Amino acid sequence: MNLYYIWNLKPNEKNKLPTLKYIKENSKYVDNSYLLGLDEINKEVQSYPDNKLRELWNKIPWWIVKSDLSRLLVIYNNGGFYFDVDCKINKNFKNQIGNHKCILFTEKILPNTNNLGPREDKSPERVLRIANYAFGCTSLRHPFIKDVINESMRRLTKILNEGNNKLQDTDVLWIAGPDVITSVYHTHKNKYSDILLLDKSYATNIGFGSWRN
Repeated sequence: MNLYYIWNLKPNEKNKLPTLKYIKENSKYVDNSYLLGLDEINKEVQSYPDNKLRELWNKIPWWIVKSDLSRLLVIYNNGGFYFDVDCKINKNFKNQIGNHKCILFTEKILPNTNNLGPREDKSPERVLRIANYAFGCTSLRHPFIKDVINESMRRLTKILNEGNNKLQDTDVLWIAGPDVITSVYHTHKNKYSDILLLDKSYATNIGFGSWRN
């Protein structure tokens, strides 16, 4: 099982890699770990089979949206798992996988959906939020990840057409962040019998949150 991390997509990144501690600790649960930068991500974009995505990529003015999209592309193209560099695996989940091919992690369960962004669906079941700081697939080109990428492309196109280059935090979450993977999960989960959703005890995101700085 391969584990991918992404760092240094932020232009003129002034912060050093936050910590190697969790990367080292997580390595005991996986076969190989890879730290990907902008050059590797650009190759992943070119490897994606949809020309529309490649066209949209060159129009994206926000590095954080590229970061959210890039993790989806890496897992779609290669399989394996994506984790944020500040995300810690708390316990071995490999024996939980079984025949499941898409593994998701619970980010949190909200008391209600009132505080979700204005663009987000607020139906009651969506108090369950899916993490985009940790997820993975045991096979290449899983259709659930494809659904998430397609929805991200739709949302990105909408935002770009609105012509406002200054995003709110809620827009970032909605375009390709945890809101989109949560929405696709709730909308399409019954399409797939091979999705495993693990509770939040399996992984912790320390949450340096540098994208908001």
